[in-house]
Amino acid sequence: MNDGSIGFIFFAIAVGGVILYFVTRIARFGGFKAAMFGARIERTVGEVSGSGGKWMSTTIRVHRLEGEPDKAVGLELVQKSPGSWSMQPYSLSAGEASKLVQLVQSALQRRA
Repeated sequence: MNDGSIGFIFFAIAVGGVILYFVTRIARFGGFKAAMFGARIERTVGEVSGSGGKWMSTTIRVHRLEGEPDKAVGLELVQKSPGSWSMQPYSLSAGEASKLVQLVQSALQRRA
């Protein structure tokens, strides 16, 4: 064996480990999105579409998550445009979700 084949073997083991990690998370939490949040999605509460311009759309979905109290609410930020797609998951505890609600309400009160 030369150095090139040893490097390839280590690379293949690392890639296989990462794939195995994600496959086990998907199986454990019941889907790709749930694996991204690190908790099962009990239900999707709703979604809000934002302004993204002519070629881009932005959507925020709110999910109720099962399990741990530090992951009570899941926010899924999805951005789409021609040729690209992005999904960012955010897990919030009940306290963090309440604080976010207060901040949004405060921002709306200043507009009135």
